Amino acid sequence: MTHHDTHQTPYPTCPHCGHRINADEMNYGPDVSEDCLWALAPNEGRAAVTCPSCDAEYWVEGGYVPHYTSAFSEEEL
Repeated sequence: MTHHDTHQTPYPTCPHCGHRINADEMNYGPDVSEDCLWALAPNEGRAAVTCPSCDAEYWVEGGYVPHYTSAFSEEEL
């Protein structure tokens, strides 16, 4: 069994085949997941996903890490 890095990746990554879901596939809706994959990260939610590459099911969990940018004025942001 091949190990695929699936921990805290920028997009959901299939643990079965290693396919990383791209931004277009995030919009496939029920063909990929009954849940909104874009909402998982800010809501720190979980969802079942069907891989668009190998058709295997797996689970994904979103995580939210805040970041901030500071500047002297709003125009500099």
